[in-house]
Amino acid sequence: MPGEASCYSWDDRRQLTIRVAAVFHGHEGPWLVLGYRAGWRAVEVLEPRSVFEMSCVVRAPLSTPFTCAADGIQVAAGCTLGKLNIKLEPVRSPEEIEYVFTCRGRTLHLKLKPWVWSRIKEISSESGLTEASRWCMRQELHTMFEELLEP
Repeated sequence: MPGEASCYSWDDRRQLTIRVAAVFHGHEGPWLVLGYRAGWRAVEVLEPRSVFEMSCVVRAPLSTPFTCAADGIQVAAGCTLGKLNIKLEPVRSPEEIEYVFTCRGRTLHLKLKPWVWSRIKEISSESGLTEASRWCMRQELHTMFEELLEP
């Protein structure tokens, strides 16, 4: 249809690897990885037909490194600042971090388990951000997040 925006398929978007997310963000850190993985989980569960159908609320302390997850979500889930389908909502502590995705009336809550942020902090200080990122990539998602799907 004339004047309509061309939309990339999810197969096309799969080319946006964690490496691409790191280039977009500036470096590969553990919070970027968490956001990236959460974004792809939302795509798997909510099955949006396009990047215009899904939105995300990133509930996190409004400071780095916690907000870095938003960049991973933008790359993986296609929820972007430019489309205004992602927003940051402040919480007081890392124990309250949650990523909330909505698509066609369904909502997926991915709440970071309380021990995860302290483990990331520990690995980062002992072995560096690269090792903390690798740790986040190796973990099963269900070990790091409580998942709740509202129909």
